[in-house]
Amino acid sequence: MPRILACSLGATFLALAAAFQPSGIAQDAPAGANLELELPESSEPPDYAPERVSHLTIDGKDLSTPRRTRRLFEIKPAKGDSVTVVYTFWPNTYTKIVRTKVVKLEKGKLVKASLEKADKQTPDKIFPIYVPTPQGVVNEMCKMAKVTKEDVVYDIGCGDGRLVITAVRDFGAKKGVGIDIDKDLVKKCVGNAKKAKVDDRASFQQKDALTIKDFSEASVVFLYLGQFLNEALEPTLKKTLKPGARVVSHRFLMSKDWPPEKTVLIKDKNNSGEDDEFKLHLWTIKAPKKTDS
Repeated sequence: MPRILACSLGATFLALAAAFQPSGIAQDAPAGANLELELPESSEPPDYAPERVSHLTIDGKDLSTPRRTRRLFEIKPAKGDSVTVVYTFWPNTYTKIVRTKVVKLEKGKLVKASLEKADKQTPDKIFPIYVPTPQGVVNEMCKMAKVTKEDVVYDIGCGDGRLVITAVRDFGAKKGVGIDIDKDLVKKCVGNAKKAKVDDRASFQQKDALTIKDFSEASVVFLYLGQFLNEALEPTLKKTLKPGARVVSHRFLMSKDWPPEKTVLIKDKNNSGEDDEFKLHLWTIKAPKKTDS
């Protein structure tokens, strides 16, 4: 065989072999590896926020790089025979998820663990990026929910408080509650409510919404959170909201099993003052169907 042909075939073989390497596993993986992790893909960070990259720790040790979807490690547990894996990733550029999994290792064996899905024993923490809803859209959300003086309004991910304040001040809601995980935003909400002179009917709480197990006080719930957090909240909303309660979400849907009863497309100014389009979705909690006894 001519030398040039042999070299060409050899290069082709090596290229094909590389193509069939397990995705994301480093060539220089440790020989004594005892833990293999399968990790969700993390979005490329936008130019304006290069810090939005994945972050991996095992028992508190930073092992973020190289950033691959499959990693091999030789790990000695800090205590006992289990390690705590914490993976922070961005499924999209506006949602951060912190996923935790406790993995039990076995001496002399390679243990495989996937973080592709949330672990029920250690629920995800989900952090949407704060983007203010334009005031015109806020007004339309209140109209879509048909807010009246009989309503208790909750805004999950309340930002600067504008939805709660508008619902109370302009639509007469008897009570408004804003919930946000960011303590600085909650402080801003409290100040804005005082300026609007509605602090007697508007309150704000610094909480992770996923830790709240009962929304039964609310007759209206507003959301602008992202698909992942909407879906995570869906079971609690369905279970605890009373029949007749309305849920209005700016842009994002729930799961495929809970389609909105109404979707509208409105035109308004965005936060840059430019003409834009916005989708709003409405759900109404239905009374349980009666079953024959």
